[in-house]
Amino acid sequence: MAPSWSFYARPGYTPGVEKPSEALGARILVVEDDREIAELIATYLRRDGAAVDLAASVAEAEAVSAIHGPDLVLLDLGLPGGDGLEFLRRFRSWSLAPVIIVSARESDEDKVAGLGLGADDFVSKPFSPRVLTARVRAQLRRASYPAQEADKLAFGPFVLDFDGGFVEKEGQRLALSRREFEVLSYLARHEGRSFGPEELYAAVWGLEHGDLSTVAVHIQRIRRKLEANPHEPRYLQTVPGSGYRFARTGA
Repeated sequence: MAPSWSFYARPGYTPGVEKPSEALGARILVVEDDREIAELIATYLRRDGAAVDLAASVAEAEAVSAIHGPDLVLLDLGLPGGDGLEFLRRFRSWSLAPVIIVSARESDEDKVAGLGLGADDFVSKPFSPRVLTARVRAQLRRASYPAQEADKLAFGPFVLDFDGGFVEKEGQRLALSRREFEVLSYLARHEGRSFGPEELYAAVWGLEHGDLSTVAVHIQRIRRKLEANPHEPRYLQTVPGSGYRFARTGA
């Protein structure tokens, strides 16, 4: 059984006492059962100004996140007492904070499962701490972007509220993740224009390089929630050889 060291990231440190500095200005939860890796990540994040909480199991991660409400989560998948995907599934039921999976499990199945449950990025082990910190910065930057306009867009039975950050169908809000909303709203703001996976990844995720399958996974998830027939989408269309586009009136 993993040691219960999650509430003490370093000697003299107590969660809730340390305040984030202005450099990064975020509270980050690192869910990792390898203590050396967890403390290495925490060291780099604190150098960048973050307050860091650590957890070594699913149970500890849920306890810490319930107390502190992290601004971002770095999540390993292979954890004692439960799979990291279990934590992600439950975390996404109440929080839209960015989640970056950091795992040695890098099969397509694991990536698709993680992204499908609402993860925002996937970093394979071994990794560069500096690159990981850069990805953290990118995700926090995207999460803090304010809506560009206080307006709404109606299409079919749906209303997309850019300012509120949600989509409604006949008065009922759809369960879109933050990233799904960002993808949809970006395409909707550029109605009729097609974007390739590389363009969407750079515009929405804020990264120039990464796993472009992330884009396709999020498009599929949005279609399942919007389209009567996700295999023949009306609103979120595929343009052969070009990418994806939004059409308000459907095909």
